Amino acid sequence: MEFKTRFVLFALCALLLRFSNAFQNPIIPGFNPDPTIQRVGKDYFLATSSFEFFPAVPIYHSTDLIDWEIIGHALNRPSQLNMRGTAPSGGVFAPSLRYHEQSRTYYMITTWFDIISPPDNSTKTPRSMFVTTKNIWDDDAWSDPIYVDQWGFDPDLFFDDDGKVYLTTTMGSQFEDPDSGYFAIWISEIDIKTGNALTEARLFHVSSLPINTPRLAEGSHIYRLGKYYYLLTAEAGTENGHRAMISRAKNLNGPWETNPNNPILFNGRNLSNPILATGHADFVSTPGGDWYAVFLATRPQNPTNGTGKNQLGRETFLSPMKWVNDWPVVNGGKDIAFDMPGLSNLPRPKSWRDDFNGKLADKAYYTPRTPYKKFESLTARPGWLRLRGNPYTLSDRETPATLMRKQVDLNTVWSTELDFQPTNARHEAGVTIFLSIHYHNEIAVTLHPETKKRVVVAKTRSGTDGALNTTYAEIPETGAVKLYIKAEPSKYSLGYAVGKDQPKYIAEVGNRWLQAFLPGWQVFTGSFFGIYSTAGMGLPMLVPADFNYIQTELV
Repeated sequence: MEFKTRFVLFALCALLLRFSNAFQNPIIPGFNPDPTIQRVGKDYFLATSSFEFFPAVPIYHSTDLIDWEIIGHALNRPSQLNMRGTAPSGGVFAPSLRYHEQSRTYYMITTWFDIISPPDNSTKTPRSMFVTTKNIWDDDAWSDPIYVDQWGFDPDLFFDDDGKVYLTTTMGSQFEDPDSGYFAIWISEIDIKTGNALTEARLFHVSSLPINTPRLAEGSHIYRLGKYYYLLTAEAGTENGHRAMISRAKNLNGPWETNPNNPILFNGRNLSNPILATGHADFVSTPGGDWYAVFLATRPQNPTNGTGKNQLGRETFLSPMKWVNDWPVVNGGKDIAFDMPGLSNLPRPKSWRDDFNGKLADKAYYTPRTPYKKFESLTARPGWLRLRGNPYTLSDRETPATLMRKQVDLNTVWSTELDFQPTNARHEAGVTIFLSIHYHNEIAVTLHPETKKRVVVAKTRSGTDGALNTTYAEIPETGAVKLYIKAEPSKYSLGYAVGKDQPKYIAEVGNRWLQAFLPGWQVFTGSFFGIYSTAGMGLPMLVPADFNYIQTELV
């Protein structure tokens, strides 16, 4: 009877939420910055940045703008993207996803920073590239890249009504305009079949913000609606001052009129907001004619204001939007909130689990950079995922034997059951909470470097130098071990259990070190949970690491 009562209450809550005309932000939680969106019929498709993680540029699908499922990645094979030694927060920057109705073709254009400063003291300003597909549901259908001629990042493709196609990118422009600030927008017409420029590139937009704001325009999108062209930009950098600005003109050559109510999206007027860094937006209309904006934002923690840290990275948010006097007004001009009007929400499941029954549960698994070769098997031991440890560690600018998933909840427990019999103290397999090669924390099975007995080791990294702290705990010489990472808004705890024991947590690290970077480096990403196996010291390892499942459970 008690179960029936709880089931009925849950069903009623679900119905109330579904028909309450409200939804919960973020709509795609976890590290999903720079969203770009297209609607094709009743289907919405959304892509986000991926930086050094592979496969790159995740593609999400929804039919209601609320419930999103990852269906693939636009860059998913080495012939498209072969990242080797890419620095943390290098890799693939802001994409733009567009659908050309006449040819029924999807275009995804983005920029790959293979060398970036900091920390390499040298940046190759890249030429952006685009891939195409007529079947967005099939990863294999995406083409190899076509490169454009114009320098810059945050590229966008605009298909005009007369058949011309325009490319906009972002780059430093002081050589053209000394007052252009850090970055400005450039435009050229291109041949969409070859990527070749058809016109000289010209300086298209300079931020109107004061130089110390900073004056910086990026993330451009061009739209044509009614009698106007609109230029949407992301300005003032990616920190708490991030915002969306818009201008309009009756001709692409101008003159351009700046929206008197700019910025149209900006939570940074009040740094006590629990949602900050709102910007880098894109627009979409529903089949019924309603309009919405998708954009990135952060959820700072400990404390939940401008001085807090957002260990989940920049996430994808949504807001209703209306057109007033031919200008877009986002959320009625009010600050973005967690509870937003206009759509209906569904409760999120309390737990998620992959039992490795012959295939991975979904396409939301990642590795840092492009793997040299496959290191995982779902057939070597049926019902388990086997990782063959390779020579790289999680601290190397290479691809260790690891499978990672984005952390999407602030209060959750990540766990697995691991069967691993190391034969050398260099051997290590376990679970990680990972931000970058400098800041990652593990609980794993290894051999103690002195006693050579099988142990659990907890590793945490903290401080401005990413200092390593190590804790060991004895476990039986054989048998599977359960490993746990408990995430909270203020910290992460690392634990283990043997047999039917409850988890024993033996180390912890503050959340600020999951959104940190060494001096001279940077971080544009968010935290990932993962499983891994490593031989360490660049040598091969013949001992497999078998994982029975992985699970996340809200707490």
